[in-house]
Amino acid sequence: MDNPFNPSFGTVPSVFLDRNALNRRVIDELNHPNSPFRTSLIYGQRGAGKTTLMTDVANELAKRNNWQVVNLVLDDDLLNSLLAQLREKIITLKIFKDFDLKVEFKGIQLSTGIGGPDEGGEFQTRFHQLLQKFTEKGINILITIDEVKATPLLRKLVSCYQVMLRYNLKVSLLMAGLPENVSEIQNDDVLTFLLRANRITLNPLGVESIKGSYAHIFREAGYQIDSTTLLYMTKQTKGFAYAFQLLGYWVWQGAHKQSTNRISKETVDRILDHYTSDLFRNVYYKVYHEMSMKEREFVQAMVKSGQQKVKAQDISQIMAKAPNYISVYRRKLIDDQIIMPAGYGYVQFMLPFFDQFVQEQMILDEF
Repeated sequence: MDNPFNPSFGTVPSVFLDRNALNRRVIDELNHPNSPFRTSLIYGQRGAGKTTLMTDVANELAKRNNWQVVNLVLDDDLLNSLLAQLREKIITLKIFKDFDLKVEFKGIQLSTGIGGPDEGGEFQTRFHQLLQKFTEKGINILITIDEVKATPLLRKLVSCYQVMLRYNLKVSLLMAGLPENVSEIQNDDVLTFLLRANRITLNPLGVESIKGSYAHIFREAGYQIDSTTLLYMTKQTKGFAYAFQLLGYWVWQGAHKQSTNRISKETVDRILDHYTSDLFRNVYYKVYHEMSMKEREFVQAMVKSGQQKVKAQDISQIMAKAPNYISVYRRKLIDDQIIMPAGYGYVQFMLPFFDQFVQEQMILDEF
């Protein structure tokens, strides 16, 4: 039997736990014209499952006759790609007999900046023409964009999208991004419209959901695994979606090499180095090196305290900074889903084994 866990980024894994209810809610809400979900930002740290959720929603809606999905990449071809995909769908559907397909949509030259009035007007006019045709046929358009950032072309697209909503055209926008990029977008002077957008925050997966999924998957495959081992595995993930897939993958690989079909704590311990190595390389290195210097000093102070749950007062003393100064970075790191509150005045790491990663980086910095 093939390994059912998929720790690859940007794909929809076969094991998709705890997000099914959220997935159904997003789809249901998108089918209501006045729902706040019509314009949504999926918000979460690397590996939280943003792309998976967005892809799964898009795939489900694409199966419906009254939906068409346009998946975009945030690059210099963003606007041209949107128009080209909409035009292609009109041709493929073969239900727009009254539409003049001789109208030329190819070769639109749009600047990577905001551009002059003619450039902007040309895109907005063509975007409106295409959406109006879909709306007349009762077809909804879902536009998805992954890894969003505040770029000139995104500003142009969102500005025109806002106009399309005022015309009551059937179009929705679903975007996914890292916490700092989503915050930047919503605070952008041009994109103030997105302050009212629905924010879908991907919180840690539930303990019972992880434990139950591991139990079902391994026992269905003929492995023996007790509750203590299941809880031990669950604890190693801290509810992190990527960690759930990654640990499951390595435990499956380790169990497959055993001479017994029993999965124990020792089975898990044998693969922990592989698991943490992949976490560090695939997620934490980039997360850590995208932090500001002061944010790194904050998480380093947490590690230096030697405690799992750290008092803000202790962090303040280690950093030799005033409490008000500390609170700024505390809020930022909580918002970025790197740390989390752990009782009044305490914080702890949200990501599994992130303290070990920070410890390694501190040692490497000494050389």
